[in-house]
Formats: sequence, structure tokens, C-alpha cells
Amino acid sequence: YMLYNNKLYFSIVQTESLNVYINGEDGRIDWPPVPLYREDGTQNRSNVSAVTALDRNMVVIADCYTEPNYDFSGTKKFDEMNNYRTKSMIVVPLKSFEGEIVGVLQLINKIDKETGEITEFTEFDQEGAKALASQATVSILNARYLQELEKFLDAFMKSLGEVVDAKSPYTGNHVKKVGKFAKMVYQTMGHKRYRNVEVDRDSLRLLEIASWLHDVGKIAVPNHVMDKATKLETVFDRIDAIADRFEIVKRDIEISYLKGEMAENEYIQEIEQLDKDLQFLREINSGDTFMSDDKLERLQQIAKRRYILQGKEVALLRDDEVYNLSIRKGTLTKEEREIIMSHAEMTYKMLEKIPFPKKFEKAKNIASNHHEKLNGKGYPRGLNSEQLSLEDRILAVADVFEALSSADRPYKSPKKLSEIFKILSFMVKDGDIDGDIVRFIFENKIYLDFAKEEMLPEQIDEPKLYF
Repeated sequence: YMLYNNKLYFSIVQTESLNVYINGEDGRIDWPPVPLYREDGTQNRSNVSAVTALDRNMVVIADCYTEPNYDFSGTKKFDEMNNYRTKSMIVVPLKSFEGEIVGVLQLINKIDKETGEITEFTEFDQEGAKALASQATVSILNARYLQELEKFLDAFMKSLGEVVDAKSPYTGNHVKKVGKFAKMVYQTMGHKRYRNVEVDRDSLRLLEIASWLHDVGKIAVPNHVMDKATKLETVFDRIDAIADRFEIVKRDIEISYLKGEMAENEYIQEIEQLDKDLQFLREINSGDTFMSDDKLERLQQIAKRRYILQGKEVALLRDDEVYNLSIRKGTLTKEEREIIMSHAEMTYKMLEKIPFPKKFEKAKNIASNHHEKLNGKGYPRGLNSEQLSLEDRILAVADVFEALSSADRPYKSPKKLSEIFKILSFMVKDGDIDGDIVRFIFENKIYLDFAKEEMLPEQIDEPKLYF
């Protein structure tokens, strides 16, 4: 029996003469537990196993059928149904070195080796039973400590993941959703026998742990970089400061016009051009706008404009503003992108210091490798296809898929499924991610189950592959 919440649960039942062996971990023992206390709160003194646990002492019985102190009606019923006869019994508490009762060991019907008859348990047998109970207790406690360690590890990893998600209002639940998608892919691979993948509890938990930890290095990334919604954003979006300067220039032009220093049509043209230029700057400030050569040239022309501020001629656009607005794609400068990229290396450095259980040691590599590419052009270590495991590749695809599908990112609009698979296809062609995994996700419609739960209805359309 194992003791949980003041009840003794059958854990292992073995009767050689009936050829019975049942392991409770398999979920095959549905017998009701033995309560230590009755509903009125009094001790259950009628059951010998309950008394053994309550009194923390061994009980030895010569013949259960003639024993007056305990109720063996259930035992007799079992005997009748199975043509059995329970006679001698020894019941030993499983007690830890701290005095905690963790269960009860019950031995029934000692057999005399010479006669084959049932006999009483001797004092020597009792000492042997105590030794056996001690060994059983140690094994139980070791298993329990291991379970508690794994529970602690799970809670710790999930807490780290939740801290990362909570750090940014725009990437909330990213870690959780990446883990969910990766798990869906991996479990389906197990069901479909993809590449002879065998999914068991430990291999699945390994991927889950890595998923929870894959962005933990972002703790070291400043929020204003991680959440940068526009090219000009720092603590605030500097496009508003530029707009104020444009208003100053428009005011100066209006003053010149009112003084008669410029014609009306020239005044109107100047104001209209300023409005167009400001609108252009607002458009290219967005991460969704790709900066072509023509747009860069127009930006340079605007940057040449000067105006008078406190008696001095100054540039309409600051050098750092021009630098940021010149970003070809996205919202990050080269320096900011390097800061973002450093999170993968930071993830590895942080996880390297954690003494993972041996079966989960690979979690730190899987978590750190989600930005590595098959062609060796990824980061932080520039690994190639020969160095990346199946779990590495699954997590890499899951991370990209979730990022593209997310409706919470301020620097981009959420993609439809058709757009997502088009981008994934190009990444496959470039040698960034595993095309077999992308095809597996597509052919088994794993994306659709995820989309129905985690994406907006308007994002769900008919995708196709381009490789």
C-alpha cells in the first residue's frame, strides 16, 4: 500500500499461487483505498493495514479467520471468489528515517518449503520483513524525491518561460504557444512513425522543457529593443518629435508668406510638400515597409532640408533618425539586431549552469539552437545540418511559425496561413529550416488544429507549399 491523504492505496499485488501480479502504476488496480479515519473522524481500527499505519508498529497474525481484533470480511470474500485461503499475515509500516509513514507492506501465507503447508511467521521472518520494508521505503522515497525534483524542474522552467512572456506585452504567451505547436508536431510524428520517431514521456518532456526555456535569454534584452514597434522608437516614438519640427518649418513658411516674401502658390506647394514628406516618413517608420533604393533617395533629400531654430540653422532630421529610417526591413538597426540575437547565446550560458537530470541534459542545446540554420548561417554558434537534432529542427520551425502567426507583435501584422507557408517555403529554399518537417506539418494539417485554437479566424485560409 502507498499512503496518500490519509488513505492506503493498493500499489503492488502479487499472489504466486493465483498467478496474480498487478502493478498500480499501470492503472489496473481499481480496488477502493483503505481510509485511516472514518467519516466521523475516528480512527479506522478494524482494518489491520490502517492500524499498522496509525500505530506505526508491525502486526503479526497467526490466522486471519480466528483473529478477533480486525475485520477480515473483505479478505474472506476475496478468498471465496478465488478459491483461496488467507491465513498467516505480517503487516509492516513503511517508515522513513524522518519517521514519516509512506505506506504499508503486507505479507500473507508463509509456506513451509518442506511440507508446502501454510505456517506462522517466526521472529526471524519478522526481522526479515522489517529489512525488506526498509529497502522498500528507501526505493519509494528515492522515486518520490525524483518525482518531486522533476515537478520542481517543471515548475521552475515554466516560471522562467512565463517571466519571459510577461516581460513584453507584445510577446505574451509566445513561449507557451511555441511549446504547444512543437508538442503537436512531435506527438504526430510519433503516431505516424515519422523517421521512426518513438515518442515517450521523457522525450516529450525534453522537448517541452526546451520549449519553455528557448527564449529565457531575452531576460537580458532591454524592453525598448525587444518591443521596438517602429524604426524611430526608443522609450517613445521619435516620429512625433519630427512632426513637431515640421510644424515649426510650416510656421516659418507661413510667416514668410504673410510678410509677402513668397507667392501664394509657392506657399501652398511648400506646405503640401511638407505634409507629403511627413506622411512618407510615417510610412517608412513602420516595420512593414521595405526600403527600396527610391525610398532611400527620397529620405536623403528630406534629410538635406534645414530650418532656423533659436537663430541657428539645423537639420530637419537628426543623423541617428536618418540611420534608423534607412533600415531596409523591419524596425531594428544592425546594433539592435545583434542585441536581440544575443538572447540565444545568453540562453545557452544561463542553462549551461543548471545541473539538469541526465535524461534532460540536451534541453539546453535544443533551447539554444532554435535560431541555428541548416546551412550554417544561423546563430549563436553557426551550427549546420549535421549538428542539429530533430528536436532542434522542430523547435526552430515552431518558433518561426508562431512568430509569423502572432497577432500581438507591434512591428508587423499577423500573417495568414497562406502567407506563413509561403515564407516557410522560401526559408526551406534558402536552407534555413527543415523542409521535411514543414511538409510533414502541411500534409498532416497540424497547422490547422493550432490555428483554430491560437489564431484569428481571418488568418485561416488555404495554404500551399512552394518547394
